[in-house]
Amino acid sequence: MPFLASCPGGGGTHVPEGLDISHHNIVTDWKAVKADFIFIKATEGSSWVDPDWERNRKGARAAKIPVGAYHFMTTSSDAAAQFENFRRAVPRDSIDLVPVLDIEKQTPGYILARRDLQAQVRTWVDLCEQHYGKKPILYSKQSFYLKNFAGAFGDCLYWCGETGSSEAYVSFTDWCIWQYKIAHTPGIKGKVDHNKMSPYHTFAELWL
Repeated sequence: MPFLASCPGGGGTHVPEGLDISHHNIVTDWKAVKADFIFIKATEGSSWVDPDWERNRKGARAAKIPVGAYHFMTTSSDAAAQFENFRRAVPRDSIDLVPVLDIEKQTPGYILARRDLQAQVRTWVDLCEQHYGKKPILYSKQSFYLKNFAGAFGDCLYWCGETGSSEAYVSFTDWCIWQYKIAHTPGIKGKVDHNKMSPYHTFAELWL
């Protein structure tokens, strides 16, 4: 039997579900947002900071939703410079959850060989561990992850981005979080990404 993930104070059988948002999502009422956790886009590349990062982070914190931050990696700039962009925008005490590295595609015109792409990701992973004390969660589409990272990042938790897919389809990876649907939710205008934890992982693994 799998070990069921559980939220602090829960009955031990509740599988945590959460959201991920960016400036593309308009939060109209944080008090109405129901989630066990939320990951918010903070940065992209070596210089861009999401204009809604701070507002979203403060809103989620005020609503007592555990907050995490994610960085969208590009292949057009150095991984160390990208981590520095994230580090400047996301102080250690501003988040509750392990940082996330979103690496789901390569930048057109800057396509790296598999070995070089892995080296870029490894640099970010190592710098994250040095600064925050934990390796990041890696977010990617399953096909991209299997093609580029399978067997190379077993030391990092994997967040599988496969909305609309079946649980059988995503069983090819040991995912910790599954982004499984895009749907409406109270308190947010339009549709938003919905995620749930694997019953084979614990909620405690997400915390810094």
